[in-house]
Amino acid sequence: MTENITKLDELKELADGTDNDDKSRFLFYEALLDTELYLLLEKEIEGGIACPNLIETPEDKYALVFDTISRLVDFTGNSSPYLALTGRMVLPMLKEQKLGLGLNLSLAVSSEILLSSNDVDWLQNIVEQSPKRLSDKITKFSKPSIPFVVRNSLNNKLSYLSKFVPEAWIAEVIYKSGYKSQLIVFVDINQKMHAVIAKAVNEVVNFTLYDEKPIDVIFMNVDSPNLKKIRKIGISLNFEKDLEEKSASFEPAIDLKENLKPPRLK
Repeated sequence: MTENITKLDELKELADGTDNDDKSRFLFYEALLDTELYLLLEKEIEGGIACPNLIETPEDKYALVFDTISRLVDFTGNSSPYLALTGRMVLPMLKEQKLGLGLNLSLAVSSEILLSSNDVDWLQNIVEQSPKRLSDKITKFSKPSIPFVVRNSLNNKLSYLSKFVPEAWIAEVIYKSGYKSQLIVFVDINQKMHAVIAKAVNEVVNFTLYDEKPIDVIFMNVDSPNLKKIRKIGISLNFEKDLEEKSASFEPAIDLKENLKPPRLK
């Protein structure tokens, strides 16, 4: 029996205790993506091909994953072949094979769940979403009003990219068209990293359910004349240390599209 409580245990328990709370379920799914999972295999990898150990129900087939090695051993009762991957690396493999996901099954832990192949498709579709490119011209910069929960999520999500992000800021902007948004400014970033960073920000917006104002991303050179304005009125994103702030809980009024609603946790 596994006794240590993991982050997924805590977040699944939180989601179970808040009926119809999309936000708590999104927090669980985000953590599932970022957690290193141990995919149980039928046999050792041969020729670069991994064969997951599957269970079947009348409705679906499920690959088995565990959030700790000890839980995998508790399930199998012995040493077994596995593949260690983050959730975001496991999902596209399962989607391609039309498989569901079984997490921590038969271990009497709170994070024990079955995600159907449809649930896997839904989650992977969110991960695959890419931000749209804007051609509108910025006319004004002002102080940002982005909630702390979003800033904290950005800090956590992008901390692993800190060595590629020497400087980043948040400001509010108005475009020539009158469109207003929160703007995240990344300074002096290698162009090869632009798509990765923009997609990570897009993922944060989706999983925090932030819908008060649009959030845009821009990449600036360190000698950009607009950077001086942003440094004066913006909030710096520091990925090297945790953000600390006393703030009221964030409860946005959101009308989610049906295809963005997270599946219930089973």
